[in-house]
Amino acid sequence: MAGLSIRDARKSFGETEVLKGVSIDVADGEFTVIVGPSGCGKSTLLRSVAGLEELTGGSIHIGDRDVTALPPSARGIAMVFQSYALYPHLTVRENMAFGLKIAKAGSAEIDAAVQRAAAILNIETLLDRKPAALSGGQRQRVAIGRAIVRQPQIFLFDEPLSNLDADLRVRMRYEFASLHRQLGTTTLYVTHDQVEAMTLADRIVVLRDGRIEQVGSPRELYDRPANIFVAQFLGTPRMNILAAVVADGGQATLADGRSIALPPLAAPLAAGTPLSIGIRPEDVAIGTAPGALAFTIGFIERLGGLATVHLGGRAGDEPIACQLRDDGSLAEGDPVSVSLPADRLHLFGADGLAIARETRK
Repeated sequence: MAGLSIRDARKSFGETEVLKGVSIDVADGEFTVIVGPSGCGKSTLLRSVAGLEELTGGSIHIGDRDVTALPPSARGIAMVFQSYALYPHLTVRENMAFGLKIAKAGSAEIDAAVQRAAAILNIETLLDRKPAALSGGQRQRVAIGRAIVRQPQIFLFDEPLSNLDADLRVRMRYEFASLHRQLGTTTLYVTHDQVEAMTLADRIVVLRDGRIEQVGSPRELYDRPANIFVAQFLGTPRMNILAAVVADGGQATLADGRSIALPPLAAPLAAGTPLSIGIRPEDVAIGTAPGALAFTIGFIERLGGLATVHLGGRAGDEPIACQLRDDGSLAEGDPVSVSLPADRLHLFGADGLAIARETRK
């Protein structure tokens, strides 16, 4: 195994710059997920690491080797594609063995590698079938098995679960996590699905428009987003954002003129300073409390044990969402008192960047 280092990666297609100076370090054995909206450059970056795209600028190191100019076969990587890319005329066994046969490995070595990978993925009974006789989940396991038999230094996954139905995606996320614990191979995984990113990653790289917005553990990015984009990209339902201006006495005035308390800040802000106030739906509290604001329930999404309650305030207000246990007591049109606890607020400046809060001693 080996770590991965990407330095100032740039990639242009004609006049369009897709990667704009991306630098990432993936430690040996780490599972790093690149996440971002469609068109942000995720797959281009992954294909560049694989050697399927040539960088316009920058470098890629795997372990202590500069692989920037090497062909894919010399990089020590194995890539699993969204489309599985299995040969339809070959059996599962032959698909998994294909890379080793091309490398002219011996028959005994190939058989041992295929049997080992099949056992890890629990597909021993499928080895003599062809891809057309497999389900989507089974095809994905075969594609992963083909990568495992090569014993690469780095696994690259390009949205491998996007073609699966919702229930199978959940089960395959568990299998990916279990596989990584078992093999410990350095992994770079691309997805647009923030749930996959949050559940699988040791570290997440948030990409937007070819640039990195933030890198950190799932918990770090969820609790301390660097800007509004990261704050709203991670988390379902997404973070509520309310426009406000700073008032005197540690307060802020919302767009409708109502006041809420702010948390202590690392540096004071002058009265009249515009800011955006963020709060996660699970941190919005319904119930009478000092400083509670009046809202009306506009719509309730009932999800079994949980409900997402969409709240409207006065005319022209930005609606906010609240997530809570659903006991059936709330109804659309009900007036409710809502608290936005100061210690659960996230503050962002006019530039969209997070405003530092006072550090607790």
